[in-house]
Amino acid sequence: MKKIITIATLCMLSGMVNAQDHHLSQYFNVPVFYNPALAGNGIQNMRIAVDYRNQWLAPGLSNKTQTIALDKIVNKVGFGLMVSKNSAGKDGFSRLSVLGGISYHANFGYQKRHQLSSGFQVGILQKSFDPNKLTFESQYTPDIGYDPSASNGETFANTKVTRPDINAGIAYHYAQGNKEILIKPFAGASFSHINKPKESFIEEQNVNPIRMNFHGGVTITCSKTIDMKPLVYFMKQDGFQEMSAGIISELSLSNNSLVKLGLLYRNNDAMVAYAGYQFNKVFLGTSYDFNTSKYKPGGSGAYEISLVYTPQGRAKGKRNEERKPEPVNRKKLPEQKATPPQVLTPAPVITPSIIEQNPIVVSLAEMSMRGESKMNEKTELSEYNYQTIGYVVFQNYSLKYDINNRFDVIEATIDYLYKNSNRRIIVSGNASEAELNKNSSIGKQRAETVKAYMIDKGIDADRIITVDVKDKMPALMTEEGTQVERLSRTDILLIK
Repeated sequence: MKKIITIATLCMLSGMVNAQDHHLSQYFNVPVFYNPALAGNGIQNMRIAVDYRNQWLAPGLSNKTQTIALDKIVNKVGFGLMVSKNSAGKDGFSRLSVLGGISYHANFGYQKRHQLSSGFQVGILQKSFDPNKLTFESQYTPDIGYDPSASNGETFANTKVTRPDINAGIAYHYAQGNKEILIKPFAGASFSHINKPKESFIEEQNVNPIRMNFHGGVTITCSKTIDMKPLVYFMKQDGFQEMSAGIISELSLSNNSLVKLGLLYRNNDAMVAYAGYQFNKVFLGTSYDFNTSKYKPGGSGAYEISLVYTPQGRAKGKRNEERKPEPVNRKKLPEQKATPPQVLTPAPVITPSIIEQNPIVVSLAEMSMRGESKMNEKTELSEYNYQTIGYVVFQNYSLKYDINNRFDVIEATIDYLYKNSNRRIIVSGNASEAELNKNSSIGKQRAETVKAYMIDKGIDADRIITVDVKDKMPALMTEEGTQVERLSRTDILLIK
C-alpha cells in the first residue's frame, strides 16, 4: 500500500510541473526568461536582472521563483545566461533551470530601422524532491496519529533528475529606442523544451512538453517625456494556456530618472498592478497579483520584485582607429582648425572674439551677434540651448563626408557620449541654396547619415536629435587663405 502511495505522490509532483512551467508577471524585465532571441536586445553593453516571486503566501503552500539573468551585446551578437529556481509547496519539490544562449540582431530597411533577431539557449533542467518532507502511511499510528519522527520505511534510488534542455526564438522590432518615430511595434515567438526532456522520478517516462510563447506590443511616444506601451503575452504548454495583456506608461523625469506604472490582466487568474523607478543605470520594479480565479489555496495573490542593472561599457568598435585618410580635394574641403576632444570638454559658450581667432563653427546665437541677415528667420534649433562642438564637411551635392571628419569629429563625439551617458547632441544639417534647388532635403539627409553611423557604433538613437536648418547657418571658414561661407556640412551641437 505504501508503495502505491509513494508512486502516486511522485507521479502527481511530476505531473503538476509538467503541466505548466512557472511564470513571471514582470517577464518584460527579464527578456531572456521568455525568448532567447532577446539576449542583448535594447541595451548598449550589459544587463543584469534579478527577479523574486512568491505566490500563495500561506505557510506550506507558497510557490517561490528566483531568477537571475545576465545578457550582453557585442556588435550584433548577444550572449545570455540565466539561472532560475522554482520551489513548490511544503513537499520539498524544486525545479532548477540553467541556460546559456546566443542571439544575432540584423538591422535592415530604411535607415536600418527594422531589426530581426534570432537566438537559442542550451542548458540543463533539473527536478528534485526531499523525501524527508514527504509523509507516508507508516508514519501514522492509531494512538498519536502522524508521527514525523517515525521511519517512513522507504528507500529512494532517485530523488533528482537532470536532463538537457533546448530553447529557441525569434523577435522583431521597429525603430527601437528612436524618439523621433512615434509608433514602434515589436513582436516575437519562442519555443521552450523543444527536445522534450524526460524527467520522471520513476520508471514511467514523463516528458516536459514544448512550451510556445508569443509576445508583442507597441511603444507609443506621446511626448518628449511620456511613452505608453500596450503589451500582450500568450503561452501554451500541453493542455494549459495563458494570456496576459495590459499597458505600461513611462514618464521621464528631469533628474535622469524614469517612473513606470502599469496594469495587466492574466486571463482567469489575476489582475497585476505594476510600478517601477529607474535612476541612472538601476531599475527597481514591483508588482502584486490580485487573484481573480476561484482557486485560492494560499491567500489572495502574489508579490514580485525585480532589480535590473544596465552598466554602460566603452564605445563599440575600435575607438582609436588607425587613421588612413582617403585623398581629399583640399580646394573644396577646409582643414580642421582644432580637434574635437579639446572642444568637447565642457566650456563657456564661444564668444565672437574667439570665433575670429578660430573660425570653426558658429552657433545660432553667435551668428545673430555677428549680424548674419539670414538668421532673422526662425530655425528648428530655436527651442534648444546648446554649444557647438564640431562640424563635418560634406562634398558639394553629396552625402559623402571627409574621412578626416569621421576620425576627428564623429568618433570623438561617440567617445564623449559613451563617457557621459546623460548627454545628448543635435546633428544639424546644412546645405547651400544651389544644393537645395536640386534636393530640398539634402541637409536632413546629411544629418541622418551622421546619426546612422553613430547608432551603428552603439549610441542610442534617442540621444541624437537631427534638424535641418537648410541654408540658414553659414559658417565662416578659411580656405586657401580666404574666408568663405561653408554650407555643405553638418554641425554637432551639445545640448546643455
